[in-house]
Amino acid sequence: MDSGSSSKMADNSDDKKRKAQGPPESARPRGAKQGSASTKYTLGKARSVDVVGFVEARSFEINALQRSLENARSQGNTRAFQTLPRHLRRRAASHNVKRIPARLREKALSEMKKSAQTSKALAGTDRLTNAKKSSRYKRRRARSVRQEYETRQTGKRWLETHVWHAKRMRMKELWGAMIAETPNERSHRAAYRAAKEKTYIQDVSYFRTLELVGSEDAIVGLLRQLTPPNELTLAMKPYIGGARMAPLTLYCAGSYPLALLGPATALWEPISGAGQRKLWLRLHPANADAIKVELERVLDAIPDGNDRAIQIKDITCDL
Repeated sequence: MDSGSSSKMADNSDDKKRKAQGPPESARPRGAKQGSASTKYTLGKARSVDVVGFVEARSFEINALQRSLENARSQGNTRAFQTLPRHLRRRAASHNVKRIPARLREKALSEMKKSAQTSKALAGTDRLTNAKKSSRYKRRRARSVRQEYETRQTGKRWLETHVWHAKRMRMKELWGAMIAETPNERSHRAAYRAAKEKTYIQDVSYFRTLELVGSEDAIVGLLRQLTPPNELTLAMKPYIGGARMAPLTLYCAGSYPLALLGPATALWEPISGAGQRKLWLRLHPANADAIKVELERVLDAIPDGNDRAIQIKDITCDL
């Protein structure tokens, strides 16, 4: 045979050897054995695990891991405000201790002091943060809404419903109080319909209240001099117990039917035992001062005795 045929036979024998040995190791699938023409993947049988027994056997390691995590959280680089849950975190809590719960404020203060000692901007100062000083307007501002309202009532008195009325009506200063004068919307028909078919409420807390303290007979005798002779007296059964208010029309003493002072309503304090009693007079502020002066004048004219032992006090702002 010539040399060409011998070389071809050698090449064919090498190819057969390569096929018998299989693909090279770089081309084999992971996990395939050498000499196998096709790779077969087999899965072993899954083993069962006793979870309870597994956890009990390693409970010591689990507890140690939890303790180490808690210690790392409290003693590591985590700041006090960062230990709070997401829903309790507040803006600017890193330099405002009041935004952190009270249980963590001591720790937050110590952290702020440490950071202030290493800060060049805060060295030699008593400040703990670089926060700017609040403006003069904010420093002079009232601490609370109640304090602000009390400041704005200088020279005049607000009713309990002032804020509600001020949003809906035009307010006017009358008799030393701010009173709703006219509504900002057209509500006359609605108010008339409510008064005719339903009900409506009016704030009359700007009325003055006088308190008369003394014996029952002395108070009845004092007011009898200022009321018409044919008017129902305060000593009648419907009013004496304090369950109903008595309507009164007051005049200057001994001047009926002239020298009208104005209307009033009276209410006895419910009977709590023997002794002195209290009577409250509700007066319009336009004539309250005149009625008080007339009561004091009549009281001074009474000779000394039990009938004069009556105290008159204005308790408008005490209610």
